[in-house]
Amino acid sequence: MNLIVIGAGAWGLPAAAELAERGHRVTLVDRYGPGNPFSSSHGPTRIWRLADPDPAKIRMTAASLAAMERLSAIAGEPVFLRRGLVWRDEAAALDGFELALAEQGVEFERLPAARTGERFPGLVPDGRDALWTAEAGPVLAEASLAAQRCRFDRAGGELVLAHVVALDETPGGGQRVRLADGRTLEAELVVVAPGPGAPPLVAELGLDVPLRPHLEQVVHVADPAVAADDLPDLIDVAAGDRPTLYAMTTPGTGYKLGLDAPLRDVVWGEDEDREPDAARTAFLLEYAREALGMRGARIVDAKVCSWTDSPDGRFVIGSPRPGVVLACGDSGEGFKFSALMGLVLADLAEGRAPELDLAPFRLDRFSPADASGLESPTSLG
Repeated sequence: MNLIVIGAGAWGLPAAAELAERGHRVTLVDRYGPGNPFSSSHGPTRIWRLADPDPAKIRMTAASLAAMERLSAIAGEPVFLRRGLVWRDEAAALDGFELALAEQGVEFERLPAARTGERFPGLVPDGRDALWTAEAGPVLAEASLAAQRCRFDRAGGELVLAHVVALDETPGGGQRVRLADGRTLEAELVVVAPGPGAPPLVAELGLDVPLRPHLEQVVHVADPAVAADDLPDLIDVAAGDRPTLYAMTTPGTGYKLGLDAPLRDVVWGEDEDREPDAARTAFLLEYAREALGMRGARIVDAKVCSWTDSPDGRFVIGSPRPGVVLACGDSGEGFKFSALMGLVLADLAEGRAPELDLAPFRLDRFSPADASGLESPTSLG
């Protein structure tokens, strides 16, 4: 089959690689290329975690673990690590979280406030308990994308750097992709996985899916006295006027921290300003020093990344019309499912039902009212 995949990020590139390896002729189209600084997929690490308030994502993460193990075997090196997770919150919220995790069979340990440092050396108690789960850690995002790019190139896939402006059907029932430079590409089927470029293409497909692309910021900190490579992930839920904070190790670089609070909304392709906010950088450094016990911490780097939220924080996956497969709305959690989404989208393109239950992510679950008052759901890395 002749296919086009739109978007060379955390979902599109793995789908293109998988389809090419299955023997299809695949053209991968992206405005800037894999891992570019304007995408949702650049940067060295992301969080993966089995613990999640959403049962659908717990089940999805279990499937994703198997997919990451498979990709690690193909690459000959790990694309993720296990470091565990400390999730700190108010007692009542943790009580409910415990019930959700128990129902899904996720193993965890409740840590009284004074004992949080047993699982996260240096974490300063703040009077709130925490949950510990061992099944969590960093996704090695750059290594994962590199492995998928190698698969794609080795299988004979073609990369086209271009801006997609329109999608329509050919008279013969195929699919046509129109590019900003006047070129057109044709194929039997198109997989649309464009990350922050999704809103105009979703509209092109005639769907009323309210998506919100925005920017968030992360920093890496390093302290000579702290072995950051061995630290667990951290979700420190909002307290007082501080938003929720998420963190993970980036081996060989430092400890990565981010606030689950958008810098600003963004129009992809028009707003290319990725300058970190100095006040946010200073805040995260102070947090590392005061809350994580990294008294000698310094900033290694700061990056601005794009997220694309859906109203309920769940992804949007399905076929809006024959010959098109759509996946969008990463909601800040897309990369932890990168290896799995390549398999899911490849199965959908081939007309097969994926093993993953896609009902929670169906295209038609939003009403027009969802577009008003759209709030950013929790992304948490």
